[in-house]
Amino acid sequence: MNPRTRRTRLLRIALFVAALAALVYILRDIDPAAVWHTLLRMNPWLLLPVAIGVLVMPLVRAMRLRLIMEPQQALAPMRVFSAYNIGQLLNVMLPALTGQVARVLFFSRTFPITKTFAFASVMLEVLFDGLVLVVMIFAASFLVVMPDWMVKGEVVVFIACLLLLGFFYRILHRHRNPNRRPSLLRKKLPAGVLRRWDNMKESFLAGLDMLTSRRHLTLVVLLSILSWVSHALIVMFLLQAFGFSVPFWGAIVILIVNTLAIMIPVSPGNLGVFQVASVVGLAFFHVPKDEALAFSIVLHVAELGPIFALGAVSSLTGHVRIREYTDADLLSEEERLKESLDDSRLQPTPQTAQDESVIAPGTEPQSGAP
Repeated sequence: MNPRTRRTRLLRIALFVAALAALVYILRDIDPAAVWHTLLRMNPWLLLPVAIGVLVMPLVRAMRLRLIMEPQQALAPMRVFSAYNIGQLLNVMLPALTGQVARVLFFSRTFPITKTFAFASVMLEVLFDGLVLVVMIFAASFLVVMPDWMVKGEVVVFIACLLLLGFFYRILHRHRNPNRRPSLLRKKLPAGVLRRWDNMKESFLAGLDMLTSRRHLTLVVLLSILSWVSHALIVMFLLQAFGFSVPFWGAIVILIVNTLAIMIPVSPGNLGVFQVASVVGLAFFHVPKDEALAFSIVLHVAELGPIFALGAVSSLTGHVRIREYTDADLLSEEERLKESLDDSRLQPTPQTAQDESVIAPGTEPQSGAP
């Protein structure tokens, strides 16, 4: 086992232990009988709109992903939906940010796109989710007093989104400026390095092309808002199923707390951290810890169940081996990408050209596509 693999596994173990510690902290004074009684009194009929909502959410988000890629790659809706489900399964199975790395790798192997293009698309997803989240936090702050850590989280997310959006627009503007002067660094770099860098830059900018289309930008924003509203409605109906007297804006507060707490996954499925976040969110509305834990269990199952079910079905029908995107295989792919960036050969091989340049629409996808 190489040192990089050992460090990554040790980090995953440490994060998982931290999540278990958080779960033990929550369960230390819980009455199991009270939790079970809360589960039994739940109204099963109100679980129907919850089930509808958790199925609508991946459809909306898959449509958004398709729109983000559409200016460069016109992809079949069901194909994007299947790939999105597998990507979400990878994201919840892997801790820290390795899930997003696996998603980028999977998209590049599934669609006729490069890894750089896939990375840009994933970044745009994060950007729009962050912007909508900031708006929701700002609106909720007028209705309930937010704790200091949530206000600070709002500021961090807002600044990060602004910096990211500004960076995207700057590089798009500079790229389209025909009178820009070559930098001093370009004059000193070898021709092979410049060729590789230009290919990667073109691929990344192609992934941002959606930002230049008013129609795509509007639709992506609307779908992002619809996705978060649907998520809030899921929380609201589940609150009603438990009989909690929490208004709709309270569901938004709970959703915000959960999202900020699990922004960077520390364990598979965010086990432990999700329960802590739910209990903290419901504490705003004076819900007892036993009842809040019961609610968190059902909400966690409602959110993770469809991801595992749809991801498993999509991987089986698409003949995708999830194991190929985890552990040593993922680490070896990261090492290979790092080595390819250091390669300064003048003429890239055909495989390299395919990996690091924008592939024209209509090109046959690589193997392993669902």
